Amino acid sequence: MSAATTDTMEFFPYSPRPHQEKAVGLAVDTYSTKTVGLLSADCGVGKTIAVLSGYLAARGHDNASRLFALTRTHSQSKVFESELEVLRSVKPDLTATTMVSRVHVCPIRHQMESLSSTGFMRACAQMIKTGSCHHYWNFYQKNKAEGRIVIRDVLREVVEDLLNTGVVTRERVEERAADEGVCPYEMMRWCARSSRVIIGPYSYIFRSRVRDALLSSLGISLPEVDLLVDEAHNLPGHVLDAETSQLSNEDLRWLKENHQLVTKETGLKWIREVIDFLWETMMVNLDRMYNRSERVLDKWDVAPRFVKEDDLEILHSAGRPGLGDPENAGLIETPLDRLIEFLFTSQRASKSEGWHVTLQDKKSWKEDAPTSKSVLMIQPLNSSGLTAPILRSARSAVLMSGTLRPLDYYSRLLGVTGAVSEDLLSPYPRGTRLVLVDKTLNTKYQLRGPDLWRSLADRISAALTTMPANKSALISFPSYKMLHEVMSYSIDTGFRETLVETRAERIETLAEAISDKPQAVFCVYGGKFSEGIDLVSDGTSMIDLIIGVGIPFSPPTSYQAALQRWYDSRFGNGTGYYYAAVVPSIRQVAQLVGRLRRSPTDTGVVVLLDNRFLKHLKVFGEEIVSDVWPYRDVEELKLAISQFVKMQEGLTE
Repeated sequence: MSAATTDTMEFFPYSPRPHQEKAVGLAVDTYSTKTVGLLSADCGVGKTIAVLSGYLAARGHDNASRLFALTRTHSQSKVFESELEVLRSVKPDLTATTMVSRVHVCPIRHQMESLSSTGFMRACAQMIKTGSCHHYWNFYQKNKAEGRIVIRDVLREVVEDLLNTGVVTRERVEERAADEGVCPYEMMRWCARSSRVIIGPYSYIFRSRVRDALLSSLGISLPEVDLLVDEAHNLPGHVLDAETSQLSNEDLRWLKENHQLVTKETGLKWIREVIDFLWETMMVNLDRMYNRSERVLDKWDVAPRFVKEDDLEILHSAGRPGLGDPENAGLIETPLDRLIEFLFTSQRASKSEGWHVTLQDKKSWKEDAPTSKSVLMIQPLNSSGLTAPILRSARSAVLMSGTLRPLDYYSRLLGVTGAVSEDLLSPYPRGTRLVLVDKTLNTKYQLRGPDLWRSLADRISAALTTMPANKSALISFPSYKMLHEVMSYSIDTGFRETLVETRAERIETLAEAISDKPQAVFCVYGGKFSEGIDLVSDGTSMIDLIIGVGIPFSPPTSYQAALQRWYDSRFGNGTGYYYAAVVPSIRQVAQLVGRLRRSPTDTGVVVLLDNRFLKHLKVFGEEIVSDVWPYRDVEELKLAISQFVKMQEGLTE
């Protein structure tokens, strides 16, 4: 079916918003022509329903088609579940399942953790093997005639009922599995096998062993699969993190102490030499660090030449408990697992450019006592080399985000230059947002100190007290350290309660607090409070004031420097800083700014406390320029907010 003969809006269930038909059209073009599409669409465009309905318009009449909707976190799958439920009203035979890992839904997982020092998955496999997991064996039975285990007939009916009565979510599966006394994961897996749409984390497709195990269990191959990647601005960083391999001093110490057991389990005599080699690498270079936190190594420092690659390949592909699920294929739970993964990565790094090797000394405080952990780390630099083969091998792929700009930046990082693309601006009315940028303050490291902290606190107080406390406010910082430095000065929150994010804070705490009364929420860029939860009630934002304190540039590590050099070599001198530092940092702020308006009736103020924002406005997108008011001092800040509030009040009278 070609885009020319497709009714693009055939399955669209709503009256389209501004720009939404363009988003649907991009999805139809991409999925019809077997290519890659990039969609940057501001909050409010409704890109999820647009792309899903575009997929159905292009592929809905092909009953063999499969769509993988990939999200960064499990919580982001809720949007897909909601919109797919709506699409079932126009296409009742549409089936969809959200996949989560076995450990997250296991009804006896707390018992499992106490059963094995080698990890949940191995304990699970052992219980299944010995017949002591009743939940698993209540789902399956042994077919002696065929010599294999098969799903019980009554459970086939349950799976069919789940698929026919709605989107199969984690909650529905857990509830039904509890009623039947069976394993929720196995029920979920069987639902996925018969689903047109499967929702899951990035790793399901972008980690090779996980992908191979998943597609094998479904009986399909990557060229038969359509992809939809949500929050795709995270994908380059995700694949770099996912392919990073590390081995700690604790791992190596355990491996040395248990070398006989390791040699026996692997059957490889050279494994002892490898352990000694890596231990010596770590000890020698620790002596040379001279109180520094890291030391750059040569790739041959971690890639012993006497490793036998054929043996390593077999070891890397085997040794996983036989549970047959994709998470298990990527299992790394023990020191031996980490050693094998580290050696496999080191061999890859030894054969190509685009890898960075370091020894890091990570210090932390526990119960007022300092602890130190040394880690050998191998990190990739080339995100396009990890994503492009997958995106090009899939039947088609749409990558979408509210902050997938500049589009040429992401097309290069993902290795899909020439992709179909759309950059759709916000559909919200002009004049409903004020963006104030401070012209005098600069938060770069050299200028930090009491005077800066006091000035920041004064501006935060001015914004909070001038803006009526009708809704909550988000005040975001580059780090917890800066957050606490500024908060050590008196801040008036203007009749709002104060809520401060901590590393251990639960997202639910924020949701409950702002639902109860307006809050001044002090948090960090990219954290749980600034990105981890959608702060919306009845379709409208619960936030009307956002204060961005400084720009969250990454710390000046050797990896960051290596990344800049890599981009300079790939995309031209001078691009490295822009690609490695500027765009990722401004994007985090743009994600925060996007929380302000979630419906056409939302209005609010954004205050950006760093004059460097003025140099990088184009990264936010063209639309923000008309909302920007560069201000000089506290009095002008208060005046601008007061005038904006009066204007909005006048429009609603």
